[in-house]
Amino acid sequence: MSYTKEELEACLKDAFSIENRAAHEKAGLGVWQIGTVQRGNKLVDVYEDTERNHWYSNRFLTDHGIVSEFEYIFGHPERRQPQRKTKW
Repeated sequence: MSYTKEELEACLKDAFSIENRAAHEKAGLGVWQIGTVQRGNKLVDVYEDTERNHWYSNRFLTDHGIVSEFEYIFGHPERRQPQRKTKW
């Protein structure tokens, strides 16, 4: 299904940050991106899960291309924690 900008804006009115899916007890649901809304230099990616809940994440347009919200704020990509090896 294709969403119009107006439909995406309506979805954003009740959307939560996708980073908070676990806090809303929705982390186990399937989720897919349904569109992106541009607001100035901010790109808001809109997602929907299998229960039709809406989620969003932010990216930003810069002189160097599109960057994550973390990189836009702090000036460098988010550092990932190294995965620990499990000893059996």
